[in-house]
Amino acid sequence: MEKKRALKVLGILIAIELAVVALFVWFFDPFYQYHEPFMGLQAVLNDRDNQMPGSLRNFTYDSVLLGSSVAENFDSSYLDEVYDCHTIKAIRASGSVADLLYYMDMARENREIKRVFWCLDIFALLSSPEVTLYEDNIPRYLHTTTVVDDIPYLYNKEIILEKTPIMLASSQMGMNTGGHAYDWSEDKEFSAERAMEAYEKPEEILPPIDYSQDIPTIQKNVEMVLQEINAHPDVEYIVFFPPYSMLWWDCGHINGFGEEYLYVVEQILTGLVDCENVTVYYYQAEQDIICNLDYYMDMVHYSPEINQYMLESIAADKGRVTTENLTEVLTHLRETYEYIITEGIYQYYEKY
Repeated sequence: MEKKRALKVLGILIAIELAVVALFVWFFDPFYQYHEPFMGLQAVLNDRDNQMPGSLRNFTYDSVLLGSSVAENFDSSYLDEVYDCHTIKAIRASGSVADLLYYMDMARENREIKRVFWCLDIFALLSSPEVTLYEDNIPRYLHTTTVVDDIPYLYNKEIILEKTPIMLASSQMGMNTGGHAYDWSEDKEFSAERAMEAYEKPEEILPPIDYSQDIPTIQKNVEMVLQEINAHPDVEYIVFFPPYSMLWWDCGHINGFGEEYLYVVEQILTGLVDCENVTVYYYQAEQDIICNLDYYMDMVHYSPEINQYMLESIAADKGRVTTENLTEVLTHLRETYEYIITEGIYQYYEKY
């Protein structure tokens, strides 16, 4: 009898301990699986893939800033002030169209969206049109609403001893809070020297590839973008193209992809300008930016100064693409591309 009583007490103590641990994780909830932060805590968004599903389900917002890692350093509070909205970032590293639309569907299931700021990457339109979000390091339970599969989250040593303390400290210090969600720019070096470490320009120039086999993928991605926009006529879409450095364009040229990139831009811009509920801005051909490598840390990632420049330009309606100036924009892009590969790149590299 004493042994049974002892086992019963032990069972009760274990149950209490498990309940306390689960309550602890639920209360602080560093992945925001269950609720927005409360008790005066700020939302700390610094763990993109793990926090994205929960924040899209549980946060309060009416607008979405959509994009890849080049969109993480935008100060979304600027958009909130200019457009009188409440913006959440929906970010996917190397974000394909399919993955970003997956997040848009998740956002739309939980909130009424009135505006989408879409930082649309050229490489997204060359990516697989299938969702690739479920990887080994992104637990599937984050993407479900049931608590049944949350055991790995509620009873996780890393969540309890690492993620939660970091979240609490960051909230107090104002790190990755407010409009600076997922901002990774702190302590990063933006300079020509740093950017050039990402690109060792080869001597041999490969001939242009035959990209005809890629056209179905490109067309599918373009179609997915246009379907998203046309299917939601009450939503305002502000689509803008971020400026990769001339290293990216020259690397594409050297490896035979330059013409394909230009084709992608022509296809997506031609489709977008015909959509009634979208305004389009193109910053990929701004030579003062893309040909100045001091703005970059590698071939595509630019300093927060450029993020802010784009937001202010959009607010001022600068760099807009319309049916009237589309031909001019595409011509200027090709001229910029030709300048880069024949002259601009040799400001930094020896000409063989």
